[in-house]
Parts: sequence; structure tokens; C-alpha cells
Amino acid sequence: MAVCGACRNALFGPFFRAEEASVTGLYFDKPTPTEPATVELEYCRNCGLIRQPPERMIQLNYERIVRGTSQQLPPYAGDILSSLAQFGVRSDDFILEIGANDGTFLKELRAQGYRNLLGVEPSGQLADTATQSGFDILGSYFDEKLAANIRRQHGGARAVICRHTLEHVPDIAGFTKAIADVLAADGVALIEVPDADWLVTHLFAYEIWDEHISYFRPRSLAALLGNSGLKAVRLERMRLRDTRNLVSWSVPASASAAAPCPAEDEAGLSELEGFQARWDGFAERLRAVVQASPKPVIAIGAAHNQLNFLNFTALAGAVDMLVDDDAAKAGRFAPLAKAVPIRSTSDVLASVRQGTLLRTGFPYPAWEDRIERALGAYNVRSIKPYDLV
Repeated sequence: MAVCGACRNALFGPFFRAEEASVTGLYFDKPTPTEPATVELEYCRNCGLIRQPPERMIQLNYERIVRGTSQQLPPYAGDILSSLAQFGVRSDDFILEIGANDGTFLKELRAQGYRNLLGVEPSGQLADTATQSGFDILGSYFDEKLAANIRRQHGGARAVICRHTLEHVPDIAGFTKAIADVLAADGVALIEVPDADWLVTHLFAYEIWDEHISYFRPRSLAALLGNSGLKAVRLERMRLRDTRNLVSWSVPASASAAAPCPAEDEAGLSELEGFQARWDGFAERLRAVVQASPKPVIAIGAAHNQLNFLNFTALAGAVDMLVDDDAAKAGRFAPLAKAVPIRSTSDVLASVRQGTLLRTGFPYPAWEDRIERALGAYNVRSIKPYDLV
């Protein structure tokens, strides 16, 4: 068994498994079958890192990913920019962003007055978009070899920004070692990842995503950084809609100015061990309610987390339609256990007069509330799944 990439421990236990899960993130103009997959995670019995088993790891080609992040900038982005100044990063200092995507955060840095910017982004289309906005982008995956090349050409980075990239990386130890290698002696690295404690304590299995290879909590993230030549000096939990992120600031291990931050997890290892049983019990109660409810069943949302919710509760075959206003989805079909049509809010509100509305894992309650109120006027029943936890 491969050792833990964070703490080097070799003992793992089962965390979560969902068999025959349909593909998420794909939408078709007509009903189209896809090959179901098994989603499986295990946890480190020492530091609590949650990961895909290396021998069954799902690896994607990010050179072809085209999802931009221009609509996903968190409300605390200003806090990140302020922290850069607090760490002494000046406007002409070299700043490297790993996983620059379409240049969304580079634009925030430039607007703040930072001028010496370099991005790394493997997606050709997203790298081109960022380049068209005037940024210098390396179209590549980030690793120790690229870090050495960057350091030779640009010198050590005064700041490294890595937001929502680490959880996608197969070799987390090599990746963070490369961050330490490219960082200047007085540099600071920001690493932002989803907070897996939030997933565990709130029973949010729908946040499990095939693109996420590792799931971090404070202790495992601090262990990873410490074993990579970095020292975590600040760690904050930041809310984003109905989820939460970890925002970690670290400096080279040789730096003596700052003391390491405490690494405290909210969920114990016993909660990781029991996560599957708690989810299965919740899913069984929810299935019983849905199966006894009037048809058709209309589920809100057709993005990854909503489709994952339906997959992991084994309700994918019980849903008759999905509601989503994204122009890339509305009017198309989602490949669940059966092909399910995706309809816009206006279409659903104009035509549905009976059935059951299922509120899935969605971070926009005001929108859900509006749909529920409108359909409630026709006695369409509404199910709030987490009332059954």
C-alpha cells in the first residue's frame, strides 16, 4: 500500500464507497448512456487525510478542461490580498499563481497593484484566455522540474498562490515540495483547499467529487506542508455559501520569524470511520420518503454536487427532471441512472402542477425557496433532505 502523501503513514481505513455512480459534469442534447464508475475513498489512520486509493485513482486530463472561474471568486478574496501586504509582499515582487485558470485571481492581483505576475495553467483554452488578458502564462502542469526552471528564469517567488488545485493533484508530496523549491527564502505560500471537516461533520457526501483526489483537514494539511519543507504559520476556515475552505499561509521551514499555527481538526478519526454508515442510514431514510411521494420527482440543480447527491443516495433512478438555469445545461439531458431532462426554472414553474420537489445539495437557498413557494401553490410537495439526518 502506498504511504500517506501528507504524513507518510501506511495505515488506512475505508471512508466512503459508491458503486455504479453515473458520470457528472456531462450534458447531452439527447439521452446518452455513459459508463458508470465506482467512487471510493480511504482515510489515513494517523493524520486523517482522505484520499482516493492510489491503485484506483481517477486521473483526468486537465489540458482539456475549459471551466473558467470568473464566477467563483470568493467574498474573502480581499482578505487574501490584504494578507499578502501583511506578509510584506510589495507591488514589484515576483508572484507565482499555480492553477491560474482563466486569470480571474491574477486580475485581482493586478488591480491591487501587483505587476510581476506569472501563472501556471495546463488547460490550453484557459491559459489562452488568461494570456489574452495580458498575463504571462506557462501552459504546463506544475512539478519540481518546472519549479526549478521558473526559479532559474525568475528567481525565487516572494509569494506563491495556489487556490483549489492541490486537491486535484495525484502526487501531493511532490507538488508541495515544488512549491517549497520555488519559494524565496523570505517568501510566503497561500494554499486554499476545501475543508474536509465540513464534509464529515455535516454529512455532505455530495462534496465528494471524482476530480478531487485528496481531501484535507487542518492536521493533514499541516503535516503535508511540514514534510515538504514548509511551515504553516496561519490557517483560517472561510465560509463560501454552504461549504467551507481552508486558507493556509506557510513560509520556508528555515524561516524563524513566525511560529507554526495550531492544526486542530473538528472531526475525530472515529467520525471518519463511521461516515459511510451515517450516510447510508440517511440515504435509506430519504429513499423511503421519496419513493412514497407523488410523481413526478423534480430535483433542483444539475451541477456536480447535485448529481453526486442523487448518485450517492441511490436516487438517480427516481428523479424525473432536474431544474437548472445554466445555459449549458437547460434543455439538455444529464446521464444519471437514466437520462434525465434538465429544464429551466421558468419552464418548470409554467408547466408543473403536481408531484414532489426534492431539494438536493445546492448552495443557493433563495433560489430554491422561490421554486418551492411557486410550486407549493399547486400542492407540489417539497422534501428537504437534511431534515432527515
